[in-house]
Amino acid sequence: MSEALPIWNCTFGKAAEQNPPELNALTVGAKFSLSCRGDIPVTWAAAGPLTVQFPKKEDSYSLYVLKAEKLEGNEAVMTVTGYKPGAHAPEYVRITQGEAGFEVAKPAWEIKSILKKGEQVQPFPPYGPWGLTFPMWIVVAIGVVVLLIALAIFRTVRRYSQRTRMLAELARHKTALSPLHQFYRDARQLRRRLNVTVSPEGIKTVADDLNREFRLYILREFQIPTLEWSDRAIMDDLRRRHRQVYMNAGDPLKRTLQELARMKSVAEVKQVDVEQIHRMSMDAAERIEAAKDAKRGGGR
Repeated sequence: MSEALPIWNCTFGKAAEQNPPELNALTVGAKFSLSCRGDIPVTWAAAGPLTVQFPKKEDSYSLYVLKAEKLEGNEAVMTVTGYKPGAHAPEYVRITQGEAGFEVAKPAWEIKSILKKGEQVQPFPPYGPWGLTFPMWIVVAIGVVVLLIALAIFRTVRRYSQRTRMLAELARHKTALSPLHQFYRDARQLRRRLNVTVSPEGIKTVADDLNREFRLYILREFQIPTLEWSDRAIMDDLRRRHRQVYMNAGDPLKRTLQELARMKSVAEVKQVDVEQIHRMSMDAAERIEAAKDAKRGGGR
């Protein structure tokens, strides 16, 4: 860039904004105006930033152009600010846009410090003096995800522990009969007890025992902890590990488990209701056995 720049005259004024600061009360970062005129015109570009040059490097940023409000051949109006406190009176200031520009001789302005008298500038902590915050919905979403993961882990560990205890219990009560024939034998004994029982308490006891014996049959047949799991968990496990049986016998099994659970939850049941659920459990067991046979036949 050529050193021979035209000399213009400039004056400082208030910024063109609402409630601008007074020129004798400018602080670091406050906006004010710089209006300049000269007899020798400057050819400005249509666009491009304006830079401020000082004779001394340490004066950099004591005056900084924020925006060019007006750029004409013999006139320029700019919104400026200062980032260094103190009284400034450099030998000259050059306002340039590439090769074009002008020079101002001995301008003077003052920027007051925002620090209180005697207060020292404190160094910023590492990574800046800002604090990072997250929107509340992100915090809630992270909390929900963590909770769901924890629940899934807990559920998996709990079911593994229940299945392990169930297998140990099966080993201690293993019988010579198959699960189906063991259930047939237990169901016949329960039917004989029901035929001779007349008291509501005795009928309720038979209903509770039927619920237990049918669930033990499912436990022995499919190794599902039916005495500890909910009906929904039982059906979900059957669907995952024994899909063919679930597809062919899932509906009667589900209805039987629901009716057994309902009778267990009430204080008093009728003999006719126990007889009906007894037949339902026998039919469900036969449907399960037929589904198993169909699966074995399909595998041959």
